[in-house]
Amino acid sequence: MNLLLARHGESEWIVRGDEAGFNSPLTDRGRRQARLLGRWLAANQKIDAIYASPLIRARDTAEIVAAELHLPVTLDHDLREFEVPYWEDSDDYAPPYFNGSAAAPAYLAETYLPFKTRVQRAAQRILEAHAGGTVLIVAHGGTVGTIVRCLLGVHNFGVQTDPTGLHRLRWNGGRWNIEFMNRLDHLREGIE
Repeated sequence: MNLLLARHGESEWIVRGDEAGFNSPLTDRGRRQARLLGRWLAANQKIDAIYASPLIRARDTAEIVAAELHLPVTLDHDLREFEVPYWEDSDDYAPPYFNGSAAAPAYLAETYLPFKTRVQRAAQRILEAHAGGTVLIVAHGGTVGTIVRCLLGVHNFGVQTDPTGLHRLRWNGGRWNIEFMNRLDHLREGIE
């Protein structure tokens, strides 16, 4: 089993912030990043299925990538990004709150924990549907980081994911192996 995780390309929200709106589209640069990611994947990876968040920036990134791979995209509502930045202004986003040794503060229990549960549910559903295959999930920085944290069973670290940053994990010998994180080789064609 191989799992590829990619963040969407640059969006208007990344460039303009809240003014652009949470469900903002890709910029021209974001569309170029997605095209380059799709070309790189077509040349370097055998992918069996593509899943994406239905939010515009992730959906459009996935569709651009899918066109290069000649595959359909399956949208999964549980892969959406979290709308409230649970990590900001919180001294509690650290052990022991996410490793099961203590109860999370009430505001985190109402924010990160339900987000983690739905993302974990989506990842489990996708992985079970494609056991033995290679799946690409195109989503958001928070979603990608949460999938990685869920697979590793540790929730007190961040996962850097740049626009179209690619992560690859392989299930081998009864455990997940991280092959690479936040890979940006596909952008070497002059976009950056």
